[in-house]
Amino acid sequence: MTSTVSATRFELLNKDNYEAWKIHVEALLIKNDLWEYVNGDKLIPAVEDNQKSIDARNAWIKTDRKAKSEVILAISSTELQHVRGCNTSREVWQKLASVYASKGPARKALLLKQLMLHKMSEGGDVRDHVNKFSDIVDRLGAMDIQVNKDLLSIMLLFSLPDSYEGFKCAIES
Repeated sequence: MTSTVSATRFELLNKDNYEAWKIHVEALLIKNDLWEYVNGDKLIPAVEDNQKSIDARNAWIKTDRKAKSEVILAISSTELQHVRGCNTSREVWQKLASVYASKGPARKALLLKQLMLHKMSEGGDVRDHVNKFSDIVDRLGAMDIQVNKDLLSIMLLFSLPDSYEGFKCAIES
């Protein structure tokens, strides 16, 4: 079993990829005409004393379940505990946003820690390493935390493994 949504080819939600995941899932929901259920634009119809309103409500519930399923099927099993008990696709979406898009001090501290401790393993892919580093910087920027460009350059250099020592020395000169 892979950790991607097969038909759409993006990673399942995990603790590290919420921002990119959110863009992918929103696009998937838009493509499948389900986004308005998730973002709250299409509200559940009120039930009146007629079959038409009951049918409309039942149709809304059925479509919302599809939207909820699309979102849940794009979440890794390690993160499912966050959405247990959510009844609608909107509740699932809002719960995930509250967990992963928090701008509180604890989230800021976690991202700063990730940035400072981010190291490339020996033999690792430089492009992946720089992309992850940039992603952390972007997430901090979204929280109004700007890290000085010179400091970022130094941190990125120090995050490279020993095999890049010659490169580091050349840059530092």
